[in-house]
Amino acid sequence: MPLPLFVSETIHHEAIDWARRVSANGGTISTTTLRAVSDFCAAADAGAFRSALYRLNLFCGGNVSGALVPLYRGPTFGGTTYGSTTDTNVNFVSADFVEAGATRGLKGNGTNKYLNTGYAANTLAASSTHMGLGIVTANTLTSARTGIGAYNGSTLSLEIAMRNGFASAPCCYFSRFATSTDRFGDDVGTGAATLAAGNIVASWPTMYRNGSASGATATTSQNYSSAHSLFVFANNNSGSSVLGYTDARFGWYSIGSTMTVAQVSAFSKAVAAFNTALGM
Repeated sequence: MPLPLFVSETIHHEAIDWARRVSANGGTISTTTLRAVSDFCAAADAGAFRSALYRLNLFCGGNVSGALVPLYRGPTFGGTTYGSTTDTNVNFVSADFVEAGATRGLKGNGTNKYLNTGYAANTLAASSTHMGLGIVTANTLTSARTGIGAYNGSTLSLEIAMRNGFASAPCCYFSRFATSTDRFGDDVGTGAATLAAGNIVASWPTMYRNGSASGATATTSQNYSSAHSLFVFANNNSGSSVLGYTDARFGWYSIGSTMTVAQVSAFSKAVAAFNTALGM
């Protein structure tokens, strides 16, 4: 996609790269969105959290095709990439996507819609991993749901999941293994049936909601040994089936290395500023 000279001079180079990939995938880029993505990229550099983002999708780009294109696919521009070139779309349609406004993002249906990132769950050690989700609207839970996840069909998992009615499991938790000591979570709505909206960053061993630590911390970890691809909006069950579909609306997701408290704070502020720029 050719860009005017003034755009190339004022827009962050990673935002320009993203816009070209969006256009090639059939998406569209408004001036407002391009500026918001560029400002996010600048904030990632200034906040020193860019290198923690191995894969990040802000779910923008004019339509579903554009929303499938991650902004980042590796911790450094031009370096090693992780996962598929685009998120593989399973059953999302145009009506599921809103780019701007109070309900921006992509919405699941709880039955058959998910994204396959192609990002292998064993890329990083358990204690070196973060995953994040922008939960746009309060989500009523009727069963266990998964925001991002892979599961080996037995006991081992790597996931951000949401549960209701379990006194031992927070409403939103990050699980590394099927034991409570490897699970850490958001204490907002513990055991309740509704997961509140917010920007969730699970950076071992702490979960953060809107930049603040929330819930219990993990005390042990166990690595996910298999190269199962992480799914968004559902859980990849050993590459052979899909579990825990969610009907939540997500404004973004991230996968990568652990962040410090300062990095989480800067990341959360950057995501909030991005959402504000798109009218949320």
